[in-house]
Amino acid sequence: MVNPIFLKAPELASYNVRGNQPALGVDKLCYLTDTISDNGIWEEINPLESKLPTFIFQLAIVLFVTRLSLLLLKPLRQPHFAAELLAGILVGSIAIASEFARKHIPTLGSVFAASRIMMMETVGNLGLIYHVFLIGLEIDLRALTSVGPKALGIGISGALFPFFFGASLYTFIAEYPENFRWGCLYWGVALSVTGLPVIAEIFAKLKLLHSEIGRIAMSSALVNDFSSWILLVFSLAITSSSSSTYLSLFSVLFFIIFSIFVIRPALLWMLRKSTREGEDYSEATICAILTMVLACGLITDICGVSSVLGAFVFGLIIPSDLLGHRFVLIVQGFVSDLLLPLYYASLGMRTHLGGISREDMLMMVLISLLSFIPKIVCTLAMSYFYRMSLHEGFTLGILMNTKGLLAVMTMSLGRDHTVMNEDGFAIMLFTIFFMTIVTSPIVNFLYRRTKKFLPSQHRVLQNLKPDSELRILTCIHEVQTAAGITALLEISHASRRSPICVFALQLMQLKKHTTALLIVHGASGTSSESYSRADGQIDQLITTFNNLEHQNPMISVQLLTAISPYSTMHEDICSLAEEKQVTLIILPFHKRQTIHNNMEEMNPAYKDVNNNTLENAPCAVGILVDRGFGTLLTSKIDDDKTRSCRIAMIFIGGRDDREALSYALRMARHPKVSLIVLRFILDETSAQNGDADLSLTMEGEDEGEPEKKADDIFVNEFRQKVQIDDSVVYTEEMSSNGAETVKTIRSLGQDFDLYVVGRGLGFFSPLKGGLDEWSDCPELGSIGDLLLTSDFSSTASILVVQHHAELNPGSST
Repeated sequence: MVNPIFLKAPELASYNVRGNQPALGVDKLCYLTDTISDNGIWEEINPLESKLPTFIFQLAIVLFVTRLSLLLLKPLRQPHFAAELLAGILVGSIAIASEFARKHIPTLGSVFAASRIMMMETVGNLGLIYHVFLIGLEIDLRALTSVGPKALGIGISGALFPFFFGASLYTFIAEYPENFRWGCLYWGVALSVTGLPVIAEIFAKLKLLHSEIGRIAMSSALVNDFSSWILLVFSLAITSSSSSTYLSLFSVLFFIIFSIFVIRPALLWMLRKSTREGEDYSEATICAILTMVLACGLITDICGVSSVLGAFVFGLIIPSDLLGHRFVLIVQGFVSDLLLPLYYASLGMRTHLGGISREDMLMMVLISLLSFIPKIVCTLAMSYFYRMSLHEGFTLGILMNTKGLLAVMTMSLGRDHTVMNEDGFAIMLFTIFFMTIVTSPIVNFLYRRTKKFLPSQHRVLQNLKPDSELRILTCIHEVQTAAGITALLEISHASRRSPICVFALQLMQLKKHTTALLIVHGASGTSSESYSRADGQIDQLITTFNNLEHQNPMISVQLLTAISPYSTMHEDICSLAEEKQVTLIILPFHKRQTIHNNMEEMNPAYKDVNNNTLENAPCAVGILVDRGFGTLLTSKIDDDKTRSCRIAMIFIGGRDDREALSYALRMARHPKVSLIVLRFILDETSAQNGDADLSLTMEGEDEGEPEKKADDIFVNEFRQKVQIDDSVVYTEEMSSNGAETVKTIRSLGQDFDLYVVGRGLGFFSPLKGGLDEWSDCPELGSIGDLLLTSDFSSTASILVVQHHAELNPGSST
């Protein structure tokens, strides 16, 4: 039966405008409040005695300590959760438990007095509700259908066995009165939890997201997360009221069913009706969604379970790609960066570490070490059952012990339901923090990189057999660069004898709340994470590459998304190239052409990514400077005129130029492509007239002679292959210095669509004398940089090719 006083109005004391008790018969009343103080420090009134100034002061202190903790733990590669929890414990310990603070910083003790933290706790719990809603929104339920039996077994066993272990540990160790006996349930749930976002963040920093251990760990953590939520719901139903446990469970089950079959269709209908295709949601729609989050939380709170469950369920029933990346990013920034630290601070104020003795600290350390055992044991057992190695099983066991917000929230709910004393709460909170901070160093030690990306003899175009498949990895930062890359792939001449396999990798920056994964997209664009549809770019990329496959049956495309920081993005590129046995990596240039034929910078970080990739790539690398190549080529290929695409290859000499010539030869086999190869030969007679050029020649004579012989052999083979091909024209020009080389290149004219050049790093020749010193973009080499300069009137696109990094000495920067 429903409580009869459920809707009864509370009896509150009321006052009139002067703060006096109202007289009989007076109807218009108001309440005495000290929320706002606008007298300032100029009156004999302390502004911090009012609620709003006190709350603002609390918020400023909490945010400062949180940002300081994030800054200090960042070099240690610790997840954000650990830094935020540490900040909350520090604020609470200093403000509440520290005698030093109360004596020497009276303002701090006054601001965080026990009677003044109610508003901070309320706002912090509001932030928790919205944060849990965002967690549910980011989880794609379709990912559960693709979880294999290995991850399913590890996830479920990793939730059940630690639950019983934690409950038993609480029963045997904790000293508690009779009314605290149900605290064992919350200890069990806290130990069963695995923090999915925290694991994703750790893997992203260690560059193990797309490894086999990463895939299994992420899938197992997803299963474990749902299992822990189920255990938490049962614990909340049992501890809310012993006589109404079944009513609470039944009402929660009814709410979930009602949300799936009534709220979800109604929400989808509302969004489709109020928003046109391609438009952002209106302010009224966003306000309605945020209000429904609180409404669902209120419903589950009324049912006898925490309001966070309602917010989580509401986030789950919304399709992961419906609201879009922009909505999640905006709401998440406000909720998780501004409001959620208040929740951690309120937890810290409930954790009284000041009265903990040395024996209690030893007990905390002992319990923390014991808490690692259940997940490691059950994970090793499941690994042995599925014939995994002992090393992988132990690493998975360590990773499954990673905790997150759900574990902390569980302990807070146990404290709110008065089924756990202060010691049990403090011990488990310390255990959660300890288990989280030690995970990253242990996994880093077990999986530290012991080798660089080593090149293979099969990773260069020169050594590729004529009947071999060409594997190309294309990197895309912005969707606008896809047109030029697909145009380049179009003329790369995929044939039945030598097909092309393309791995199109969209590169996205890893931000604080992004669930970092290497996402593999299917033909329909579905994926396992909501971030795969960031800003709608993936839909456009899928359409672009699907059209490429449709027009060229001999080209197969696999679309992927890598989310990582710019500083380590090259590691994702190089490791994927190594894993897929890629022969060529194509990178977009960090500048794009404007409508006035000028080059503007898109993002300075793109240049660093290109430089790092050039230094570490295990295969050949090409940088494409797209100046309308995609649009121009499409119109020319559709034209009936044969050989409508004109390509010029400038050959100076060296490994990079030979690699560039190999790719140019492959493109020349396309029926719409004509190729002109211009080789420069050193005029030694004229070079001897200049002391600088002569000294340069003599200095590199011993080192350059083998390269010259290799160039001659390679060019002779090239001429034999194309001697009966009318689409290829080979010419030679004599030059003695860089000035003459520049003059000859300018005389080629402007009737070209694409220039193909080698980067020429580490190859010194008088033919480029003086050009390297004036290069603004070293990643393009001296010739590529020359073609890009405003002094060179041509607006043709440029492809700069580099042989794999190990054979190119020097730094690209």
